[in-house]
Amino acid sequence: MSIKTFLLLLILIPHIGVATSDHKWEFTEIHGNTIAWSCEGEGRPTVLLIAGSGLDAHGSFGRIYHGYEGPGKICFYDRAGMGLSTFENPAPKTLDEMANELSALIAHHKWKELVLVPHSFGGMIARKYAALNPEGVRGILFVDSNHEDWLGMMQGQVVDSDWAIMERIMDWNVRTFYEDIREAERSVRKATIDDQTPITLISRGVPHTQIRLEKMTYAGIRAYEATFIETQKRILHLSEDSRHVIAEASSHMINDYDPWLVIEEIELLVKRAMSE
Repeated sequence: MSIKTFLLLLILIPHIGVATSDHKWEFTEIHGNTIAWSCEGEGRPTVLLIAGSGLDAHGSFGRIYHGYEGPGKICFYDRAGMGLSTFENPAPKTLDEMANELSALIAHHKWKELVLVPHSFGGMIARKYAALNPEGVRGILFVDSNHEDWLGMMQGQVVDSDWAIMERIMDWNVRTFYEDIREAERSVRKATIDDQTPITLISRGVPHTQIRLEKMTYAGIRAYEATFIETQKRILHLSEDSRHVIAEASSHMINDYDPWLVIEEIELLVKRAMSE
């Protein structure tokens, strides 16, 4: 199986049972692109879901979005070039550009008192946005998000052939979705969030092993998993008000395995964030 086939399967699987037509999409022009977004509910806060790399909003959050019945309104959006959003001049995007796109969307709709809920790579976008707009972010729920030390630690623990597999996947992701995790890791190191911001980290409890389809060795897979989890815990040190939860029955796509846990943790974080 090719890298492209493998990643496309990973992206398409989350759409089973939750169609993008299950709700009304709205469209807003941001930086020359048409950005698709949707909100349900009303009031405060605004719970804003931020998808992982190579995923549209439904891929990361479809079941969570449709299952949420908590306080405030819940929103998500497709980044330029993903899902229903256009990308008029396709080129690799920096983390700053993705955060600025999000900032413009939020400002355009006057979404306030934000509780950010990023999945995977989306955690870096959330951190960059929160660093630029500390007064607007009330809390962050990281859904199996990666830390900027992950790739460096992993590279030091795998054989060259396994690292070459990772590099091929990352290069393909840049060419296909225009998002570069390596650039994002460098950029997010400069982003500091308010250390009083309430945060929650949900970590997967089941290993994420799909990379075996690219013939990574078992030793490489073990290093891939162990370094992800070890460095991910460093996210907890971003704030003095942090909470760690393990999704015991879920792999990386927690939206597919246990959306209810994410919904419960959103509601708990909203209570923490809005009680201040």
